[in-house]
Amino acid sequence: MQLNRFTDLGLRVLISLQYLPESELTTVELLAKQLNVSRNHLVKIVYFMAQTGWIDSFKGRNGGIRLAAPSHQLKLGDIILALEQTSSETPAIINCQQPSCSMTEFCNLPQVFNEALQAFYHSLNHYTLRQLQVPATNQAVIKWLDQQK
Repeated sequence: MQLNRFTDLGLRVLISLQYLPESELTTVELLAKQLNVSRNHLVKIVYFMAQTGWIDSFKGRNGGIRLAAPSHQLKLGDIILALEQTSSETPAIINCQQPSCSMTEFCNLPQVFNEALQAFYHSLNHYTLRQLQVPATNQAVIKWLDQQK
């Protein structure tokens, strides 16, 4: 299984925001520069995350974004499932419709793949967003964030 770009960048945004001091905000522009990605693409991702309550978003001249307080406890499988379902670019693991398969009446492969996918998300739910932070690199990330400003 391969994660789509929306999910990949969404995870990068969440991980980056974890390293911000609690009272500090960042901007989509700054995140785009730090992550070396398109600002327009990040706007869609940040909007989705603000709608879900994963991040706090503040408008205005001194506005910006930050990780919402309870987001540290989000389960990784739930995050990935939500991001994958949001994107229109997510292909099914197997598509029995394109091209049309003549074995659909007696084939269990889609069910087997669906079970495996559910096990994938369940396994990832053993980890929270906070557990993606590596303490040994915490200072390196903070230094990296400072250099990107």
